[in-house]
Amino acid sequence: MNQPTISVIIPVFNGKRTLHAALQSVWEQSFPAHEIIVIDGGSTDGTRELLESLKLRIHHLISERDAGVFDAINKGIALATGEWIYVLGSDDVLAAPDTFETISSHLAASQSLVFGSIHNLNIKQSLVPEVHISSMTSMLYVRNTLHQQSVFYPRSLFIETIFDPSLKVLADYDFHLHLFSKGQTGKYVDVVVAHCDASGLSKQFNRSLYREEYRLKKKHLGIVAATLLVPVLILKYLLKKRR
Repeated sequence: MNQPTISVIIPVFNGKRTLHAALQSVWEQSFPAHEIIVIDGGSTDGTRELLESLKLRIHHLISERDAGVFDAINKGIALATGEWIYVLGSDDVLAAPDTFETISSHLAASQSLVFGSIHNLNIKQSLVPEVHISSMTSMLYVRNTLHQQSVFYPRSLFIETIFDPSLKVLADYDFHLHLFSKGQTGKYVDVVVAHCDASGLSKQFNRSLYREEYRLKKKHLGIVAATLLVPVLILKYLLKKRR
């Protein structure tokens, strides 16, 4: 059986403080990545200079202004040649040196998403779990049950659809809903894939996040169903603002 190839995409903007640790967690994998693709959104904190010093260990590097993190990820996907896409945040790290090795046999046997769990760090909100166990069921219509840093995507899934860069926070949720509506359910593997910082945009639970969530649910479910879910959105907002 041929070994699966994994393209790792790391979007970054002003991430000098944490980026090296993210890269190091990829470099130390016992099952090496097929390629590492770093998309820098025009950082001004020394990130670009750090990347220049490391460029011999990075297969593709782009540093230019972009329309946000998902625009950066889309640029990485366009460059990727591996059979599988894995997106690692610049402030996240792979959980163990054998993460890719553990997951590789499951990738070789699958043509759909493969996902595991995430260990959240730096938790600021009490409703954010220490461990996020990803799943892909009808519960996805209520909330994004797939943590992006737990997911390995077949590159073929991006041939017709990519992440919507107009969605600044929830484009991964939008993409996951699209896949589920097309019959994708994926495969769960009982492994912690990464340690992730839980203080980013998607964990700030502000009004703009819930407006974006309503927008994408209206897109996938229609205005009637999306409107029926508005009380759920309001309840989630109020509960998370109180914690």
